[in-house]
This record gives sequence, C-alpha cells and structure tokens, in this order.
Amino acid sequence: MDSIIKTKPKQRFPDWYKIAPNDLTARRYGTKETVDIWGAEKTYEYSLRVQGESSLVLSELHPDIVPPELAREISEKASLEYINSNRIRQLEEEKGHDVVAINLALGEVVGQPAKAHINKAKTSADTTQPAKALQLKESLEVIADSTENLRDILIEKSLEWINIPHMDNTHLYDALPTVLGRPLSHYVEMLQSNLIFIKFVYENSIMGKWADATGNHHSAVALGIDGMKLQEKFCEKLGIGFMDAPAQIPGLEFEMDIFYVMARLGETMNNIAKYIAWGKSDDVNIFLDANPKKRKGSSAMPHKDAKGGNPTKEEQNMSNRNYLAGNLMTAIMNCEIPYARNLAASSNFRINAEDGFKFLDHNIRELANLSYYLGANEERCRERVERSFGITTSQWVLTYLTDQRRVTSVMTRKQGDEILGELAISAWKNKTQFLDVLLENEEITSRLNKDILVQITDAFEYRGQSKEIVQLVAGKYYKKKTLEG
Repeated sequence: MDSIIKTKPKQRFPDWYKIAPNDLTARRYGTKETVDIWGAEKTYEYSLRVQGESSLVLSELHPDIVPPELAREISEKASLEYINSNRIRQLEEEKGHDVVAINLALGEVVGQPAKAHINKAKTSADTTQPAKALQLKESLEVIADSTENLRDILIEKSLEWINIPHMDNTHLYDALPTVLGRPLSHYVEMLQSNLIFIKFVYENSIMGKWADATGNHHSAVALGIDGMKLQEKFCEKLGIGFMDAPAQIPGLEFEMDIFYVMARLGETMNNIAKYIAWGKSDDVNIFLDANPKKRKGSSAMPHKDAKGGNPTKEEQNMSNRNYLAGNLMTAIMNCEIPYARNLAASSNFRINAEDGFKFLDHNIRELANLSYYLGANEERCRERVERSFGITTSQWVLTYLTDQRRVTSVMTRKQGDEILGELAISAWKNKTQFLDVLLENEEITSRLNKDILVQITDAFEYRGQSKEIVQLVAGKYYKKKTLEG
C-alpha cells in the first residue's frame, strides 16, 4: 500500500450539476445519486419501467396472451420521455389512485391494440412493490459506495498517522498509549461491519412481487397460466427477490431491515463524528482542520474562524443518527399489518425512505470530506502522552514484577498492584516522573535494575500491537468492494 493514490472524498454533486433545491430533503440535504432515485418523477419512472418489464416477461412466457410487438410497444412507451408527469398528476387527482393514473397515462400513448395489455394480470401492488424494490436496491448501492469511500479515507489516514503517539482514554481518563491512527482502525472495522449488513440486506431483503391482490395469483389462474413461475421470472429479470407466499405485499419486516442497516450505519457515523469533534476541541486539540475552504465560526464569536468554524458536519451526522433511529422505530411499528394488507405503512415509507437515503448519503460524504482534510497536531499528541508522567506504563511494570522470567523474587499481582497504585498516585500528585518514584522504592529496585525501568516506563514505546492492528485492518479492507458479483 506504499504506492496508493490518495482517495478523494465523493462529491455530493458534480461541479457541472445544477441543484434544484426542491429535489433535496428540507431543500438542503442530498446527493446527485439519491436525487436520481427518489422524488415524484423518479417514482413514476420506476413504476413505468416495471409496467414495461412486466409486459415483456408475460409476452416472453406467453406470446399468445401478449403479442411480442405489443409488449415491446408498451415497454418503449412506458417512460417519461413519452408521458408527461403532469398528466399523471392530473389523472391521480381525478382518480385518487397513483397506479391507475400511471396506467391511464400509459394507455394514452400506445396504440389501441396495446391498451388491453397494460397492467395485465396485476394489481397495483404488483407495480408499486417492484418499483420500490428497485429504488431500495439502487439506494443501497449508492450508500455502500459512499461508505467504502469513507472507509478508505480513514484507512489512509490511519496509515498516515501510524507513527504519531496518542493517549487513549477510557471513562474520560488517560488509559494507555497507542498511535493516532489506531482509533481510526476501530471505526474502519465498524464501517466494514455495516457494509456486511448492507450486503446481507441487499441480497435477502429487497422484495418485489407479482402475485395479484392477495398474493395467490388469481389473475394468472384466470388466464390459465402459472403465476408463481411468472413472478419468479419477472423478479429474476429485475434482479430483486420475492416471497413464495406474499400477502398483497411482502412482509414489512423486509423493509424494516433496510431502515435497520441505515440506522446502524448512522450509529457508527455518529461515533466517528463525535470522536473527531472531541479531538478538535480546545481541551483536546489533537486534530486540526486543514480544509482550504474556511467557514465562519459564529456571528457572536469571530475567534472561531481561526478553528475552521463550528463542528457543523460532525453535528449534522449526530442529528442524522437521531433521525435514522426514529425512522427505524417507525419501520418496526409498520410491521404490524393485518393480513393481507392495509395502507398504514405506505405514506410514512415514502417520506422516510426518500428523506432517509438523501440525508444519510449527504452525511456520509460530508464525513468523508471532513476526514480527508483532518490534520494531526503532533506536538499536542506528544503532550497528552507526557502529561501523566509515565504512570500509564504501570501495567508494563506490573507485568515484569509478576513474571518469573523477569525477576527472581516474583510479586503477587495483588502486591504489585497495590505498590504501583501508591507510587502512581505519588508521581501524579507531586508532578514527578513515574520512573523517578520507582527508582526510590527498594521493593522495585531490588527486582528491576535502572536500565530495565527506563525501558518499561517509556510511554512512547508502550503501545501494544497498535501499529500491527492498523496495518492488518488496512490490508484486509482497503478498496474492498461490497456488492460486486
């Protein structure tokens, strides 16, 4: 990995792209890829695509029912290139039903012989469910790609910082020395675990359907065909899954899976964002904002300009986490649905899926951008290791004192722990180097000579296998694709 080309953060929108605020969640949040999937026009496009594909599949299996030339006509015209979206809206307003409006609008642009084959052997859910499945599938592809980008940036940063000393904290106290890149390896591995869940859901929970009003293929039987085979062929062609025994729609536990992986990823991003914000804070100050784009800090506190402004990207990620957790709870409650269906879950899904994916992908990319430009305050990193006077090496000393290979008169762990605890308190209170306190104690010096004590109280050398872990994680996950194949 010595010759790697530095990974650039993915842009939310290309420079050439003209952003339409109304396409963004709250007119602020989104990326080109999510805008290309979600929204009223895009949902129409997916539904029309499903109608076209269903005609082709039915014709392929049963050309005597739908002649191939008519299926091709329906497929070709099932597009907003031929149908005005405003016409669909007008018809929906008149009829009070979205799929009826789509089918009527499609019927207006095909010839008379083809009209009879639009929506054949289908109920409305046989259009909306596969269309929704395609949107979810493509959205997960976008999220996986953005997450991989963030992961690879953090891997590169972990390697860049592999030789910078760092003091880990537990319970807000100095704990044990490590290297600055090591915490990032933890977050890299958690991002990778999210990618594993995304892949599982992508392969197992994206559910389409073509099974009629209650999932029993009544219309197919009326046509004298095997609806189960029809559904299998159709979903296979679209690259989505299906249930053998759906109701009017597949069980909504599958949709809950989608919101779970989003919320889980949001939790990891929240932890990364909080860690960066903590590291940039004045009391910690181990991270520097090296982004060339300067931001205003506060209208009332101009001095914040010197620090790159408030941690807005970090805090947006924290906010995103809260929002996604709420969406998950809604998705869990949606699972309670009477057999074979009602519409209790339909409206909130449309809102939460669109806004959720736009808000999530926006924040993944913002976090990647933040991480890319994150710098290290090496002087401050050394200060944080030095400030505890070496007492954070007490575990190293304890290990030697209780190791028969190191000393001839072995201490019990309890004895060593009590002595070293007292000596560490003395060093801390008197602001004295731990080494100097140890050298004044006969219980210690009778067992370990000065050269050994100098070595094992060097906090800059007591870092466990931090570097090896950084290298291992980088080697396992760098540039690894999640959804290929």
